[in-house]
Amino acid sequence: MRKVLIGSLMLTGLVLAQPKIEVKDAWVREVPPTSKMSAGYMVIENKGDQPDKLVDARNDASEITELHETVEGKMRRVKAIDVPPRGKAELRPGGLHIMLINLKKPLKEGDTVEIVLKFEKSGEIKVQAPVRKGMGRHMHQHRHGY
Repeated sequence: MRKVLIGSLMLTGLVLAQPKIEVKDAWVREVPPTSKMSAGYMVIENKGDQPDKLVDARNDASEITELHETVEGKMRRVKAIDVPPRGKAELRPGGLHIMLINLKKPLKEGDTVEIVLKFEKSGEIKVQAPVRKGMGRHMHQHRHGY
């Protein structure tokens, strides 16, 4: 009986010691109809006491989805985005973001893009991101060989 009780308490501790991911304020930038790329932004909060990482993403609006960061005006692909315990990762213009490459059709304000975020520990989380006109001062150009 004592082993069962200890095992239950340990399991409860493991369940409580998990990341707890919440995604807020997701949106995708509206781009000109001739553009084949856009970007997704959001705030990823971890209300748990263990770190997590965004390791991949996919969406229903483009053929390719990549995690990117803009540093000193230049964009680069990143392998993961850390989400610290009791902290957050802000994906915003001019910083970390999700690239939507080879858009299947033009995105217009009022459309919604479903983005599936894949976390190292928390698994997959689906997000509905409305398309909005560009926000923020950090408009950056994307130059890729796609």
